Amino acid sequence: MKKIKVAFGIHNHQPVGNFDFVFEEAHDKAYSPFLDLLERHPGIRMVQHYSGILLEWLKRNKPDFLPRLKKLVQRGQVELMTGGFYEPILSIIPYRDKVGQISKLTKFLQQEIGYEPKGMWLAERIWEPHLPKPCSEAGVRYVVLDDSHFKNAGLRE
Repeated sequence: MKKIKVAFGIHNHQPVGNFDFVFEEAHDKAYSPFLDLLERHPGIRMVQHYSGILLEWLKRNKPDFLPRLKKLVQRGQVELMTGGFYEPILSIIPYRDKVGQISKLTKFLQQEIGYEPKGMWLAERIWEPHLPKPCSEAGVRYVVLDDSHFKNAGLRE
């Protein structure tokens, strides 16, 4: 039987200005139970992205969350992705802000988790041909894209 490999990744975000009760409910019903599951099943390996605004809220309001996430990263179970800290549409902001947004989230992950991400989550999955340069300058080695970007570029299945 042929083996296949599947990359499993999730994206977690709450928008700037969202109500605390929304963050709280998402933490209690989704973010924390998901970490519970990963802690109970160390054989599950995956990629996760958290927006900077969400990570800041978690650090401030759920001080046990980031240490739990750090343990999952340290044991090689979770790979974290960077991205724009405040989840901007990178293709429409100035170059220096593109690099700054990505670098800000990367720095947060380095300081709080002790991890330097290699990959990047692209907000709203909006890709433009000029994005590789600022992404590379910010230390990104890969970006997750939808299959539609490849199909629109002429790649056939």
